[in-house]
Amino acid sequence: MSPTTFRSLIIFSVLLDIASAAVDAIIPNLIPSSLTQAYENVQTPAISENPLWLALLVTLLLMALVSAFGLLFFKRWARMLSLYSTVLIYVIYPFFGITLASGWANALTELSATIWGAVLAIAYFSSLSERFAKEQKNAC
Repeated sequence: MSPTTFRSLIIFSVLLDIASAAVDAIIPNLIPSSLTQAYENVQTPAISENPLWLALLVTLLLMALVSAFGLLFFKRWARMLSLYSTVLIYVIYPFFGITLASGWANALTELSATIWGAVLAIAYFSSLSERFAKEQKNAC
């Protein structure tokens, strides 16, 4: 795989995540109003209102974003940071309770996660993994 294709996958995964977060806000009719009203009546877990947990979530999201930029430039630390942040996000995600998203938002999220998994696999197990083994002055 070429470095350009690898970078394209990283960018595409991040853009899909952004799109999945925005699609329901941009097109509110994707979720029926009766379902939205029912969701508003669901009691949120106390953990989701805890500032320490929210700070942890924001930190993990920032770690994921920083690691994506590091992967773009084949930084040695980026592979491990991206792997750890991904695992930790999936570990704490269930503690924040029920979420409501349209089928389109879910599809975009799943596609993003699948591509991100491919990015991690490529970073560790392809010929490009050698580029992470040593810091390079010009990774382009």
